[in-house]
Amino acid sequence: MIADLAALLAVPLAVTAIFIGVHTYLGLHVLRRRVVFADLALAQLSALGATLAVALGHAPSDLAAFAYAMLFAFSGAVALTASRSVSWAVSQEALVGVLYVAASAATVLVIDRAPQGAEHVKRMLVGTLLDARPEQLAKIVPLYSAVALLHWAARRPLLDASENRLTGARGVLWDFVFYASFGAIVTSSVAVAGVLLVFSFLIIPAVTGTLFAADRIGLALLIGWCVGLTASLGGFASSLAFDLPTGACVVLTLFAALGLAALARFLWIGDPNETTQRRARARQASSIGLLSLMLAGSLWSFIRPGADQPLLAALNRIGLRPERFMDDAEAARYAEAAAMERRYRAEVEALSNQERQSRWRGAGLTDDEVRRIASYQQTYNEMARGERFVQDHLLARAHARERWQVSLPLAVVSAAALLVLVFRTRVMRRPTRTPSDGAGGPLDDATRKPPLTGSLNAFRWSKKSL
Repeated sequence: MIADLAALLAVPLAVTAIFIGVHTYLGLHVLRRRVVFADLALAQLSALGATLAVALGHAPSDLAAFAYAMLFAFSGAVALTASRSVSWAVSQEALVGVLYVAASAATVLVIDRAPQGAEHVKRMLVGTLLDARPEQLAKIVPLYSAVALLHWAARRPLLDASENRLTGARGVLWDFVFYASFGAIVTSSVAVAGVLLVFSFLIIPAVTGTLFAADRIGLALLIGWCVGLTASLGGFASSLAFDLPTGACVVLTLFAALGLAALARFLWIGDPNETTQRRARARQASSIGLLSLMLAGSLWSFIRPGADQPLLAALNRIGLRPERFMDDAEAARYAEAAAMERRYRAEVEALSNQERQSRWRGAGLTDDEVRRIASYQQTYNEMARGERFVQDHLLARAHARERWQVSLPLAVVSAAALLVLVFRTRVMRRPTRTPSDGAGGPLDDATRKPPLTGSLNAFRWSKKSL
């Protein structure tokens, strides 16, 4: 099993590591150029080219489809380079957005005439990273190596162009070099990973590195690499553990890693006094948010006991069982329905595991076996939904009794705690007033009397006026 899993993940993990290695560096350039959505625009243009090739009868994996995608991506590179000349009047980000919208609209029109257009759109959005093959890796490595060597050899002028330190023809030249190499990378990666994952690889690790090292591109690159690789491994693990789409899992784990990095940057990095104040404000905000959610959930369960109740469901998981608010017959029927639902769900999961194991081992299933498994799964799902309906009906009765014993007291307690916390927060933030002499002048700290200097000045002024 472990050997099969390692064989399945070897190529996708290698492709992911290559993507993060190059895309994070390009993402740092994109952030300095302030054209974050340039990647989406080029990726959408590349998808438009590949979709047009499919509509013309070429297979998605053909060289012609790649050539179409590369041609459209290079046209986008020319457009982005030309947008530099009008950036003084219109933001480049606005022009990038216009380019993306136009490419998306054109893709929709082409897909309408392409065979299996919906499947093609799904593949372009989320990719097929888990299905990456060694021949795809063999195509990616030379291209990415060439782009990496180009950017290493010309790192000075490319960085100057990204920071807008080059003007005239030299600036236009290096802008085109950057966008052309960028388009080549995006074209090759979109075909494997999809538009969403490519954008995430480009922006999220780069933003994470910039949070901690905005002025040091080398350190930012190292941080982005570490965070990107770690989050991607977490995405692969969650995808396999819960049988979820790999691309979407990797995108969400990258997003979670960025959120944790931003939280760590806010709470622990900076001036010690300032970070202490930040942590105090974060604790206050968290307490107010938690109490607000408890108040809203308890009021909702009191007003609509028959609806879904997230708060009561959470309380049930920590020990407040709904059977306490049922009679003996209802509790027995509820337990029976829950056991039957678990049994049917286990049967569905067993069939899914059988299909996955056959796919991993390469044996595969016949069409009749696949149809039989699908039919069994549909039957078990229908039976599980029936048992779930019975449980929901009994839960609605229990919640109607529970709202007087749990929901109402919880609403009163959370509202009182929320008022106390808000009052304390406002008192702590109220500025302290300096004691005065009644005329606006501060009192002396030692004697708590008006300063002598003010009295002497007033005497001299009155004497001079006389």
